[in-house]
Amino acid sequence: MAQRKMLFKVVIVGDGGVGKSTMVQRLTTGQFIPQKITIGTDLAVQRIQIDNKTTVNLQIWDFAGERRFRLFLPNYSRGATGCLLCYDITRQTSFDSLDEWFKIVNENAIDPVFILVGEKLDLADIRRSVRYEHAEEFKNKYNLDYFFETSSKSGENNKMIFETLTHSIIKKRQLLKKE
Repeated sequence: MAQRKMLFKVVIVGDGGVGKSTMVQRLTTGQFIPQKITIGTDLAVQRIQIDNKTTVNLQIWDFAGERRFRLFLPNYSRGATGCLLCYDITRQTSFDSLDEWFKIVNENAIDPVFILVGEKLDLADIRRSVRYEHAEEFKNKYNLDYFFETSSKSGENNKMIFETLTHSIIKKRQLLKKE
């Protein structure tokens, strides 16, 4: 049987310094690699093997979080099938910005899978400022597909987030084909 290959565009958005780039580095290298601030966007590709016959390449657009770059986000969001909406659990202001990030992507991508991602879980015990329950409320308010907390430092939930995103995109596309 022939190997099926798929390509999905994924955008990762959120304020600067929340951990988006380190999350991508953890996924692609398996290691925690501290990153400098992203200028514009970074692009990474990660292959995810679904089963013996399906390979998915995620084209991951890691978008800079500084306000001066936001005017480019509508164009970068077009064609995205998935979005990781990220905030830092130790920085309330990054959580407060999520409404704006969601709105930009939602208005420019066509029905992407959204996952809310709370970054820096390794600091939860000593510096948490965004309660888990508040993030759950945000997820429910916007009817987001999933919510996870993760740590790029420890790797907790990192790979699972991208696998969940991939499986959800496939499932959503299959449902759309049936309609």
